[in-house]
Amino acid sequence: MYCGAFDVKVVPLVNAGVMIDCDISKLTEQDYQDINEIYLDKLLIAFVNQPFETVPFAKLCHKMGGFANWKQMLWKQDGSSLGENQYIDPFEFDGEDNDFPLQRVTGEKSKKGMATGIFGNGELDWHSNMNGDMDRARGVALQGAWHSEGTHTAFMDTVKAYADMPDELKERCEGVIGHYEYAPENWAKGVPTPQLQMMKGFGLVDHKYTMPLIHEGFNGQKGMYFHYHNNCQFKEDKELKKILMEHCFQQKYIYEHEWHPGDIVISDQVLTLHKRVEWDPEIIAKRVLHRITFHYDNMIEDYFNKYTKVKETDKLEY
Repeated sequence: MYCGAFDVKVVPLVNAGVMIDCDISKLTEQDYQDINEIYLDKLLIAFVNQPFETVPFAKLCHKMGGFANWKQMLWKQDGSSLGENQYIDPFEFDGEDNDFPLQRVTGEKSKKGMATGIFGNGELDWHSNMNGDMDRARGVALQGAWHSEGTHTAFMDTVKAYADMPDELKERCEGVIGHYEYAPENWAKGVPTPQLQMMKGFGLVDHKYTMPLIHEGFNGQKGMYFHYHNNCQFKEDKELKKILMEHCFQQKYIYEHEWHPGDIVISDQVLTLHKRVEWDPEIIAKRVLHRITFHYDNMIEDYFNKYTKVKETDKLEY
């Protein structure tokens, strides 16, 4: 595939998604548009052999949509604290690359023993950022950073899983409504208590929600919202959850990314799930990934009216 002024190869990944082979620090406006089209079609894209830089990563995400986790982007690339900032368009940022705000996923501590990221210990099992109504950020981008070499994140593609279903199971899934309750204690076991309390709204928020099982992607591809760790129930078909777990989590629908600094993986949060593969405390204490959650408003015209209730960028995006 030819993308703008650069040759861009689109290579299928093992089992799910595609790799886009280009230098993200040299993208043209047409390149961004082409990448967005590929993403909306494939819903899981990876970039490897990239410069380990923050601003090009932020620009790539910003061309897809506004950052939703801005108020949780509290750190510099080197882990030093920034505190809360006003929203910054990365295309207008004129500071040092290290100084652009980031949300970090790490157990690394500062010299004073303070956390320098989220999900600093424990498990991080299959989950997505879509933990409630559809006004949450639909896209999540992860970037390999410090001490990420050789560690892994797994991604499951429900579009492939759905396409591979027998017709009778597809018919069984039609019209099914899932009943959920946001439950990070299930999929992030061992997360530091202060973060868990914040994620749960200090007990003041009703975290129950419903979601249709079958969803259609932006190019008509069908997949499923199946965040089963969020206390999922299909009340009209109580056996369906077990059947879907056995079907969807076959290895042939799962891509496992081996990280190197600068690598980026972007995934749709309705039609994919992802999980941390290594839970060893010694690894988590050092490994750093950067995380940006974003809406799709810069890719899809009138996105907030079509696909969400309201634009809410102040929610805690975990």
